[in-house]
Amino acid sequence: MEYNLSIDSHIGPWGYSKNYIRSQMSGFKNKPVSVRISSLGGSVDDALDIRQQFQDHGDVTCYLFGYVASAATILATGAKKTCMSKYAFYLIHKVSNWIDAWGSYNADQIQRLIDDLKANKLENDKMDLVLANLYAAKCKKKVSDILPILKEGRWLTAQEALEYGFVDEIIEEGTRLNFDDSMKARFNMYQLPALPAMENDTEGSEEEPAPNWFNNFVNKFFKAQKSDVATQAQNKPLNLSTQMKKDYQKVNSILNIEGVEVDKDGKVTLTEEQVKALNDRITNLEQESSDKDDEIAELKKQNENLKNGDGDETAKINGDEGQGNDVDKLNTAVEMFNSVKDLL
Repeated sequence: MEYNLSIDSHIGPWGYSKNYIRSQMSGFKNKPVSVRISSLGGSVDDALDIRQQFQDHGDVTCYLFGYVASAATILATGAKKTCMSKYAFYLIHKVSNWIDAWGSYNADQIQRLIDDLKANKLENDKMDLVLANLYAAKCKKKVSDILPILKEGRWLTAQEALEYGFVDEIIEEGTRLNFDDSMKARFNMYQLPALPAMENDTEGSEEEPAPNWFNNFVNKFFKAQKSDVATQAQNKPLNLSTQMKKDYQKVNSILNIEGVEVDKDGKVTLTEEQVKALNDRITNLEQESSDKDDEIAELKKQNENLKNGDGDETAKINGDEGQGNDVDKLNTAVEMFNSVKDLL
């Protein structure tokens, strides 16, 4: 069978990036697209974008061969139909990222590290929930049914993947890969779970060594795991069972978010950091209210004291006494004039 597109290596900037897939998909507008996938995954950011591209196109069929894991399973959920070789294996798992915490720490530095790890965990928890919703939509199951599979993180056979609902059909095409010990060791070096046991039924298939592209992929992937591990995640909005509510403007303002996410049951999920922000704001408002009450009480006390206190005494001037003084002065002036008028 001929495929319009083949994704057989790392998903991400130095492999099958979202931009590369977009350029390829642009040539298949209004045409059915068949995509061959045999990849251990890569960047969640790119995988989510490619998934959306497949959904937007509307007529994409994905064919899974060999070992299909992590981000490769994410983009496959965007297909109209997903077919899986009976010899292939399928893996979904919780997100992970590189933690570089080697060294000597004092107590304060250890606390900062603990705080950073807690924040990192909350981000990963959010991504796990996004992916669980994504897979649940594909499998037509509850999120609570998918989360244990993510946590277990084991390889599924084609039959198991079909029973769960991750794929729609099992096909006879494909061959079984034969990995030697060195290949298995490399697999484990970048924290993929143990390889599934091979079935004895080899009817209609031939064993073949791992192809060159696979060896190249393993080498590149291991070298890049510090900078671009399988679950470098950027949260992108998906049409899942949650909705963003922008009505609660005061809450949104306190949390510095565009809106809170509400699931179909009306439940809102907040991070520990967001709960702390709300608690701190409530505490501040309570303190401000208490301070205002004290200020009002003090003003009332001052007002009562002014009402009940004696006023200052005011000196009164007798109007008659003032007029008498003026008359005396006038009489004195007349007498002085009379005494000197003969001399003039």
